[in-house]
Amino acid sequence: MSLTVTDRLQTTLCVIGGGISGYCAALTAARHGCPTVLIHNRPVFGGCGSTEMRIPFSGAGSHNPAANETGLILELLTEERAQSPYRGGDGMVGAHWDLILYDRVRREPNLTALLNTHVYEVDCADGTLRAVRGLQMGNEKVWEVSADFFVDATGDGSIGTAAGVPFRIGQESRDEYHESLAPEQPETWTLGSSLVFRSRDCGQPMPYEPPPWAATYPDEASLQGRPHGYFEGGYWWIEVGYPFDSLTDNEALRDEALRHVLGVWDHIKNRCEHRDRAANHILEWVGMLPAKRESRRFIGAHVLAQNEIKRRELFPDRVSYGGWIIDDHTKGGILATGQAPSFHGTGFAPFYVAPYSVPLRSLYTREVTNLFLAGRCMSASRVAFNSMRVQRTLAVAAQAVGVAASHCAQTHKLPAALQPADLHAIQQTLLRDDCYIPRVRNQDEQDLARHATITTSSTRAYEATPTTTGLPLTTPLATLVPISGPVEQVRIHLRNEGKAGELRGTLHRADDLWDLPALDSDPIASLAFAIPAGHTGPVLAELGKTLERGFYWLRLPAAEQLTWLQQADRPPGITSARCEDGQWVFAPGQFSNWQPLAADVLPLTAAFEPQNVTNGVARPEQWTNVWVSDVSAPQWLSLELSTPTALSLVQIAWGLDFHRSYFQMPGSFRSAECARDYRIIAELPDGTEHLWSEVQSNLHRLRRHPRPQDLSGPLKAIRIEITATNGADLVEIDEVRLYQ
Repeated sequence: MSLTVTDRLQTTLCVIGGGISGYCAALTAARHGCPTVLIHNRPVFGGCGSTEMRIPFSGAGSHNPAANETGLILELLTEERAQSPYRGGDGMVGAHWDLILYDRVRREPNLTALLNTHVYEVDCADGTLRAVRGLQMGNEKVWEVSADFFVDATGDGSIGTAAGVPFRIGQESRDEYHESLAPEQPETWTLGSSLVFRSRDCGQPMPYEPPPWAATYPDEASLQGRPHGYFEGGYWWIEVGYPFDSLTDNEALRDEALRHVLGVWDHIKNRCEHRDRAANHILEWVGMLPAKRESRRFIGAHVLAQNEIKRRELFPDRVSYGGWIIDDHTKGGILATGQAPSFHGTGFAPFYVAPYSVPLRSLYTREVTNLFLAGRCMSASRVAFNSMRVQRTLAVAAQAVGVAASHCAQTHKLPAALQPADLHAIQQTLLRDDCYIPRVRNQDEQDLARHATITTSSTRAYEATPTTTGLPLTTPLATLVPISGPVEQVRIHLRNEGKAGELRGTLHRADDLWDLPALDSDPIASLAFAIPAGHTGPVLAELGKTLERGFYWLRLPAAEQLTWLQQADRPPGITSARCEDGQWVFAPGQFSNWQPLAADVLPLTAAFEPQNVTNGVARPEQWTNVWVSDVSAPQWLSLELSTPTALSLVQIAWGLDFHRSYFQMPGSFRSAECARDYRIIAELPDGTEHLWSEVQSNLHRLRRHPRPQDLSGPLKAIRIEITATNGADLVEIDEVRLYQ
C-alpha cells in the first residue's frame, strides 16, 4: 500500500509510545489542560506491564523502606489491586489492568489516542520536531500528527533517533563518568529481554510433552540461582540478552526466549522436585512479545550518572526520584550457564542506593529543542539507568514530563529556556498531584491550609509495641526513633537467653529515614542498658538530654544470646538496619515488609501531631509527616482559617503504609490505613454547619472535593470526620490542602 497521509491532527503535545511512561506523561498533560495525542503501536496500553508482557510493577520501595511511589501510578495501581483476584507477580496481570488504562483515556476530553499506529517517519528541521507520521494497520490509515511539543516514550528511542538526537547502546567506560561500577572499557551488550508465563490448576492431571526445539534443563543444578518453587506465574530470569541485539535481533531473541520458557516448564512438570505439585497445572498463557529492559539511551541535556545517585544530588531542577538497586543482570541472562541471573558472585550491598532525585534536564534533549524523553530511553549512564529502568520509577518521571510539557505549552517556553520560577511552578504542581520530590516542600501560596489552625479528636504519641519475634544481635542492629524535645530515658525491647550484663548503645542523628551513613558518624550520646538474666521485655537507659526534632538512629552492638524484638505494627517512617559485611543495609531485607525493631523514648515523643498535615511534606522523609489518631474511628480533624474565606476545593492525601510494595498487595487489596467512609463539614462564620461532601467505600489516597453548588459565601473552618478505615485501627492523614 502507498504510505500517503490520509488523516491529519494538530495538537499541542504528541506522545509516541503508550507503555506506562508514555501513558502517564500523556494522561498527566491532558489532565492539566494540554490537548494531547497519544500514539501507540500496540492494541493495549501499559507496555511491559500490560497483558501482552505481564511484568509486575517495581520501584524504589522494593529496596528502600517507606519509598513507594505515589501520584498517578499509585492511583492506577490502587484500582488494579482492588479489581484483581491475583497476587502481584510475573505473569499475573489480568485484563482488568488493560481496561483501567483504556477507561482513563476514554474519560479524558483533552486526550486523543491512536492505537495500533506505528510511527515510521518524523518531520524535523532546524532542531525542531514538527510532525510525525504513522501507519494505523487495522484500517490502513496514515496519520500525520503536528504538535508544538513531543515526547519520545517508544522505549527504543525511535523518534529521537530519527530526529538526530545522539544516543548510547551498552555500557560507558569507567572513566567517562568516573563510575566505580562501570567496566574499564566500554561495552555494547544490553540487558536481556524476558518472556514470562502464567499457569492454572485444572483440578486433574495435565501431562506436558515439550516440542523438540525446547531447551532442556535436566536437573536442579541446571537452574542454579533461579528459584522456581512457585510456578503459577514466572519468571523474570527467563531472560535472553547477549549475544542477541535487543534491537536488530528482537524476533530471534523472542524465539530463543520461548525455547527456554518451554524448557523451564518441561523441567517443572517432568523433572523438578516440585513436579508433583505441578501435576495438575497447565500453561494458560505464554508471552510472545519480549519485555525489553534496555536498548538506546539518549544523551540529553544532562546525563544522570552513578556518583550523582549515590550521593543523592539535590538538583535544582529535580522533578522525581528513584531508588531501585543498581541492578546489572548477568551478561547473556539464562544463556549464561552456571551463573546466577544477577549479581553473580557479589552481594547486594555495593549496588544499593537510597532515594535520589532526577533532574528535568535528563528528560529532554538539546539537539531537538521541543522533544521530551520518557521511559527507558531517558538520559542516563548505563549504571544509573540500571536503577531507573523499573516501571514505577519511570512512571513518576513521566508524570513530571507531562507536567513540564503542559507548563511549557502554557508559557510558550522551550524546556531549555525554563527559569527557576518555572521549575518551582512545575515542582509545586507535582506536589499538588501527590508526587514526591526529595526535599521539596509545599509552598503553594494558594493553599490556605498552610496557615490554618488545626485541632483533632485525638493524637497518638510514638510508643513502640513489641511482638514476640525479633532479630538476633549476632550482628550490629539499629532502628530509627523519632525524637522531639526532652528525653529522660531510651527504651528498647529485648529477649535475653543468657546471663545478666550491660549493653552499650549509641544515638546518631539521621538526616532522613534513609540516612544509613549516619550510623557510622560520631554519636550524639552513649547509652548503657542493664540486661537481667533471662529477661524478655523493656530495658531502659538514662539520657537526660533535649534533642531537636528529627530521626535518630539507636545503634546496638552485636551481643550473643540477645534478640531485639520487632514492633507489632509499622509506624509511619520508622525503619531498622543491620550491619552486613561492614556495611549497613535496611532490615530485614529487600522486598520485605520492613518490620521495625521496638524502641522509643520517655517521655513519649509527639511524632504524629496534627500540624504534620500542613508541614509541606506529604509522606515520611525527615520526619513522620503524618497525623495519626490515638483511638480508632470515628475521629476528626479540623482546620480553622485565619480569616473566613470562600473555598473552592478540599484536597486530602490519606495516610498509607509506604513500607508496603506492590508485591505485598494481594488480590482484591485495599490499603487498610486509607479512610473508607468519611465526610467533610463546612463551618460558617455564624457557627452553622453545612455538609461539603460525604464518601463511602473510598480506596484512593488522593481525594479532591470541589465546593458543593448549594454552598456560598465565606467559611470559618473545615472539619474532616472519619467514620471507618479500610481495616486499620487508627486514622491517618498525610496532607490537607484548601483552595480559594
